[in-house]
Amino acid sequence: MENKVQSPALIMRSMKYEFVVSGILFVYIGFKVMAPPRHEASQPIQIAFASVGLVCIAGGFLVPGLLFRPVQGAAQNVPVTTQLQRWMVKSIMSLAYFEASILFGLVLHMLGGSNRIVGLLMGAGIAAELIWSPGPPPGAQSGEFPQG
Repeated sequence: MENKVQSPALIMRSMKYEFVVSGILFVYIGFKVMAPPRHEASQPIQIAFASVGLVCIAGGFLVPGLLFRPVQGAAQNVPVTTQLQRWMVKSIMSLAYFEASILFGLVLHMLGGSNRIVGLLMGAGIAAELIWSPGPPPGAQSGEFPQG
């Protein structure tokens, strides 16, 4: 039985793997279910989609930490519930960025993009989801978590 300290970490771990499964389903839908496109996408379109998709992967690792940077000295005054909410938002934001890369790959595939570029975007998005870790939830060391 999970206690209150493990509960947020368990929720985030399960969300992480649910995002991985959805990414794999996008790959399956893109390559197995959808009909191949009639024409190939232009080179600038492919470069633009690849660039934005790779920026999304970098953003998944960097942007949440930059947006929710802790203020010096203010972390002691912020309640654990607020810190936990910020931790959850940062984690979900990272996963959404990684999933966006997979979706850019899917859209590029629908437009007739190169299978190498599409595979790069989708594979990099799934790999980023697998190697990403949200870290311990705030208050895990002291055991302070809200009821519920």
